[in-house]
Amino acid sequence: MKEGICKEDLLEELHQAIRSRISEASRILDEVQESVDSESQSTAGDKHDTSRELMQQERNKAAQNLQNQMAMDGLFITLKNTTHSKVITFGSLVLTSIGWIFIGLPLGKLIFNKIDVLCISGNSPMAKALVNRKVGARIEMNNMSIEIIELK
Repeated sequence: MKEGICKEDLLEELHQAIRSRISEASRILDEVQESVDSESQSTAGDKHDTSRELMQQERNKAAQNLQNQMAMDGLFITLKNTTHSKVITFGSLVLTSIGWIFIGLPLGKLIFNKIDVLCISGNSPMAKALVNRKVGARIEMNNMSIEIIELK
């Protein structure tokens, strides 16, 4: 049997990871914006305009990343307010025969208290296969039979 995880502690860890990602995205956006601002018009012509356009594209990517991270932070608030259910739903922490899965935040694989936790979007194929299932149920995914062992 795999070790247990305290869902509240995991949620706090996930929130810290999101806040860290927001800080990093904000820092990158600031750096890119400084580069765009420092690039002044010169007589360099097309080469200069291409450079400015590339920097503007980088700025747009950085702004989009920051927006995505902030949206995840908003999603976290919804997750924190979910209640325990007897069936798997958005915000569930599930122990399966292949490991722990948290449904709600697409953060990928994280190590929490030396335990691997796969954090997936509620819209992912795995989440859709798990939703509304109970402990003891099985799902078929990628030619594997996955048993639901525990639900938090």
